[in-house]
Parts: sequence; structure tokens; C-alpha cells
Amino acid sequence: MKISAPNSFHRARRLLVVGAFSLIEIIVVVALLSVIILGLLAMFSQTQKVFRTGLTQKDVLEAGRMASEMISREFEQTVPSSRTLFNALNQPMLNFYAEIPAYTPFLQPLPGANHSRTNLIEDVFFLTRRNQEWVGIGYFVRTNHPTTGALGVSALGGGTLYRFESSARIPLLPGVFPRDPGTLFQEFNVARGNEFNTNVSRLLSGVIHFKVRAFDTNAAPVVGNPYATNRIWGILSGPALKDGDAPGEVRLYQFYSNAVPASVEFELGVLENRVWERYQALPPAAQYNYLTNQAGKVHLFRQRVAVHNVDPKAYQ
Repeated sequence: MKISAPNSFHRARRLLVVGAFSLIEIIVVVALLSVIILGLLAMFSQTQKVFRTGLTQKDVLEAGRMASEMISREFEQTVPSSRTLFNALNQPMLNFYAEIPAYTPFLQPLPGANHSRTNLIEDVFFLTRRNQEWVGIGYFVRTNHPTTGALGVSALGGGTLYRFESSARIPLLPGVFPRDPGTLFQEFNVARGNEFNTNVSRLLSGVIHFKVRAFDTNAAPVVGNPYATNRIWGILSGPALKDGDAPGEVRLYQFYSNAVPASVEFELGVLENRVWERYQALPPAAQYNYLTNQAGKVHLFRQRVAVHNVDPKAYQ
């Protein structure tokens, strides 16, 4: 009995030592668990980021696609007035008009490339028909004064895409006009200056690029006035653009009488919502540098539309 007691004590002590963990082992286990937890958190954060990015792109793509489809449908319905008469202001009736306003186009260096993209904004007006009415439709990009509603071109050109629409009835008798359709373009000119105009509605925010190109019946870009009818003008970049930027771009299109473009190509560049909101929250001095590095956050939509009512005689 005296011999067995120490043996039992040592046996229990050996079992206790074998079943315990040293301090180093505990530290190693805690470190491994920390790495696993940090990895799971990083994976969760990345998943959330990808999910939010997907939602943002989905929203931008849906909004841009909606605007592009609306613009393309209306371009298709452009109709020549076939009128050589002048309106009440002694100005010819325009069937199609597009102009780059006087401002410095905004350049964005493209990621992974040695060149930049030139962002332009352009004002567009054209005529369509709806039963017994002439309808003037226009698009332009502007920023608005929060109090007065006054519209203006921002220094970088970005802003909200606005849509204009006004109508005038077609006369039932020759020479009798309830309202001169030639005044529709003048209403468009007025509407470009005030957001509270009843003929203007907001279409899409965060637009940094909106450009239009007109093509003739031979699918050639309309440049200058090479047609004998003298009813089509495509004036290249010049004094209307500040410092003569954007060389080679047509700064002004004018189509009169029976002339309309045979096809119209337009480009629409839309910033992601978060980038646009961040841009608006920055002071003016910081907006340029911030937006310069956001070329990858601009989603471009491009479409060429054939005009159904083109008159080939206008190009002879």
C-alpha cells in the first residue's frame, strides 16, 4: 500500500501534462484562427463590393439604354418640313439642328492607354409629325441653378440630359397657320435657358458626353456644304468651340426645306451614380482633378439610326 500511492500520483501527473497545451501552441492556434477570420471578412467584403458594383452598373445600363432607345426612336421619325418660307422672325424653318456650345471639351485619359477620350456635349433639335401636328423635339445637357432654375453649360460639360417638346398644328387650308411651326426652334432656344420651362423635362443625370453625327445617303459624314441644293450644312470645329478644341468635329449642323440626315449616329456617356454624387459634392476647384481619373466609370452608349423620311433629292 505504501508503494502504490506514489505510482498513482506520478501516473495522474503524466496524464495531466500530456493533455494540456503549452503557451506557444495556444498562440499558434489563435494566430491561425485570426488569419481564417480575416480571410472570411475580406471575402465577405469583396463579395459585397462586387454586388454593389453590379447593382450600380445595372442601374446605369438600364437608364442609359432607356434614354438611348427613346432618342433613337425619335431620330427615326425626323421629317422634312419641305418649307422654304421664313418664320415670323425672318429665319428659315429648321428640320434638323445640332450644335456644340461654346465651351472647352473635357479630356479624360483612358486607363491602360496613351491617349485620351474627348467628351463633348451637343444640343440637338429636329422636327417630327404626329397626325395633324408638327412636333419639335430637342435634347441638351445642362446644369441648373437650384433656386432660379436657370440652365447653363458647366465648365466640364457634365450635367443632366433634358428633353424638349413642343407642337404646332398643320394648317387645314394652304397658307393658314394657327401657329407658325417655324417658331418651334425658337421655343427650343428659350427652353435651353430655364429648367422651369413647361416644354422641358429631365431625362437622365450624370451625362458627361452627348455627341451627334449626321450622314448623307452615301453613308458619308456631312461636312461643309457639298450639295447643290444649298439646304445642308455641316460646319467644322471653329470659333464656336472655345480655343478651337475638338478638331475635326462638326460643331454645327443645319438642314432646311426637304433635307434631313439619311442617318444619325449619337453617343451617350453616363457616369456611375456614386461617382456623379461624389463629383457634385466636391468644391469646383477639386472637380476637374477628380473627374479626370474616372474614365473607367463612364458607360458609353452608341447607336446609328436610319431616318425613314429622308428625301434623296436633297442630296443631288
